[in-house]
Amino acid sequence: MLGITMVNIRLLRESDRPDVLEIARHTWDGYDYIPFFFDSWFKDESSHPVGIEFDGHIVALANLRVIDDGQTGWMEALRVHPNHRGKGLAVALTQYVVQVAKNIPVNRVRYTTAIGNATSLHLGETVGMTRKFDLAIHWQDNPAEISWHFSQRPMLEVTANDVYDDLIAAELLPYDTIIYDWKGIDATLDGLKKINSIAQFWVQKHEEETNSFSLGFAREDKSGSQWIFTIYAADTTGFLDHLSHHIHKASELKCTSIFVTYETRYTDVLSSLDWVKIDEDEDWALTLLELVL
Repeated sequence: MLGITMVNIRLLRESDRPDVLEIARHTWDGYDYIPFFFDSWFKDESSHPVGIEFDGHIVALANLRVIDDGQTGWMEALRVHPNHRGKGLAVALTQYVVQVAKNIPVNRVRYTTAIGNATSLHLGETVGMTRKFDLAIHWQDNPAEISWHFSQRPMLEVTANDVYDDLIAAELLPYDTIIYDWKGIDATLDGLKKINSIAQFWVQKHEEETNSFSLGFAREDKSGSQWIFTIYAADTTGFLDHLSHHIHKASELKCTSIFVTYETRYTDVLSSLDWVKIDEDEDWALTLLELVL
């Protein structure tokens, strides 16, 4: 195991792109999102991408993105080339990123990972992070083939300004944090506006009060267009209404797959639907980890 002072950690450069793409090629069977976001890190003042250089090449990387009006350092895109795993590089990089967060400074560091990712969970533990909450996740291809439909209560499309006060009052969000596409952000008005700049929002109401909320957006990846959505609902009917709505939306937009994040109490509800394909090896939930600085 290598210590933080024994490796060459530096800021990434745009010229590191070939090395980063090579690492991404070995991540998630080549379906890593980093190739689609790498260039944006250098245009975003809130991003602090760093890497470990060995023999003239980047062999590990991570990004710290400052969010929540400067309160949070969001750790993301931690990757190590397979030829260099098992050497303690991920630990050294995690420790370095936490130090960057302290130097900025921010009040806390957060990230999400799959609950079955023991290595990632251990990395969080090495710097004193604790798990805040879990949410279920499910990926499935070919949404156009899903003929199931469920609609009991009307869905209303809203903006961040429309939903902010009601969403907080409804107490639907764990720790007032919204999770979307493995990312998290505080549900402030500014945070909601940032998400709303890339995603659409829908709510259901009962007696003028919001009792369910979801967001969704399309993202291009190597396999095509994926519809990504998150559902927060007070009851099963609300969950199924939003689920059906987003499947229809994905089909309408000709997305090749869907990825949903939702509350763990609805896992049995989802798995009971006859169109759901369950992969026993698939991660079924994510967790948010946090270190208060």
